[in-house]
Amino acid sequence: MVTGNNDSDILKWISITTRYTRIALDRRLQPYRLNASMYYYILRIHERPKMTQDKLISLTYLNPSNVTRAVNQLVHLGYVRKRQSKSDKRVYELSLTKKGETLYPKIVTLRQEVADNLLTDVAPEHHDELVAEIRQLALRAVHNEMPEINNEQG
Repeated sequence: MVTGNNDSDILKWISITTRYTRIALDRRLQPYRLNASMYYYILRIHERPKMTQDKLISLTYLNPSNVTRAVNQLVHLGYVRKRQSKSDKRVYELSLTKKGETLYPKIVTLRQEVADNLLTDVAPEHHDELVAEIRQLALRAVHNEMPEINNEQG
């Protein structure tokens, strides 16, 4: 495969983008005692009430212990409720508390603000294409490091 001289710079620029986007999210989430590693769970649980913790793990591409730790912290903060499933006592279902539901639209708004700031110089008609390309890069990275994960998730 023939590649350009600057192809390896993609790793540098993805890293910088991630780092400073996390800083922006952390700053905006601080009043809620959350950080960029935690808000995503609130979004997913809102979308799928009574989601199991196992399903949440499969959506995040993260180590199960990291997800468990984050969920427990969200429970401690009063944003998430964790209940044993009535049909399977080995499974825990997750849902947002009233406090979590109140926080949800605020997270959606601040996340959009960060995305808008990031995409300021990208023409709106190119946003979907850019997101699709970045998604493909991310899924390829996951698949290359963890081929057992179905690369159609996400």
